[in-house]
Amino acid sequence: MPQTPHALVGIAAFALNTFTSDAVIATVINRLRAEELQATELLCLANVLGKPRGGFPAYPSSDRAEAIGKKLQEFHVSIHGPYIISLTTNEKGKLRTSRAHMTRCLHTADLVGATHVTFHPGSRQGGSTVVKQLVRKRLKEIMSKIKDEGISAVPAPEVAGKVAGFGNFKETCEVAGDVGCLFCWDFAHDFARGGNVTTEAGILKRLDLIESHIDLARWRLPIHLSGIVANRRGEVQHAPLDGGSKVPWQLFLSVLREQRFLDKVSIVCESKSDAADGLEFRVAQALKLKNFIDSGRIDKEYHTQRPSLTQFFASRKDD
Repeated sequence: MPQTPHALVGIAAFALNTFTSDAVIATVINRLRAEELQATELLCLANVLGKPRGGFPAYPSSDRAEAIGKKLQEFHVSIHGPYIISLTTNEKGKLRTSRAHMTRCLHTADLVGATHVTFHPGSRQGGSTVVKQLVRKRLKEIMSKIKDEGISAVPAPEVAGKVAGFGNFKETCEVAGDVGCLFCWDFAHDFARGGNVTTEAGILKRLDLIESHIDLARWRLPIHLSGIVANRRGEVQHAPLDGGSKVPWQLFLSVLREQRFLDKVSIVCESKSDAADGLEFRVAQALKLKNFIDSGRIDKEYHTQRPSLTQFFASRKDD
């Protein structure tokens, strides 16, 4: 048994669509069991509405989603929604499609036993206050619709990695709290856009904000954790945990441990590598997080060999 049984760590597991095979599911489940990884995120990133077309897959049928859910009952499950979703768009057609994807994805999430659907709210189009109000309004509409349909899974807008995206940590947390849903704290995204996460004080401030806005008695807060390559526009691409622009993940996990916050979150490792991005790489990266947690280590130093980038992050104060 893991030394810290309440720390749920896992991976982005497999694409959830009309083409998902039982063989792929079995392979992933066996690897998760073997390494005692307890969380998994299913990917609907390129799904289309209706039937598969143009090489793009559709959502699984209700019966198929239920069957997959039964295989995953021992895990903490989430879904990542399609990239096409935008709650900040002014285009009526795109907004209609986004709403349809959110409803379909949340329905599928319910069938597979997922707690939430992580999604990217969209790019900033207008002032911060205006965009925040727009996202809040549209999320409330989605929450009302899924309540009427008896869906228990909830939306979880993700902290954006690019400065041009909505939103930063504070905006995303507050909007989620206002409408009564979750949000996904992508720690690497927060870091990449200049969020104050390279100090213990900055992380503690965020934990306070979470406890003020999110119902942690009902849900675990979803966290994405990875390495990342960043520049002045924010995220460039995800990277291995110790690669890229040196995300302070040891500091982050140490603060969560000291604050007894590990049993309030689920952690999905989203590390990527140009050299290897298969299942074994993803499992190995998740195990790096799990092993650090299970070791009981506390490491609150920010280790980086990128002083110019560190200085930039320290001076930008995104939120």
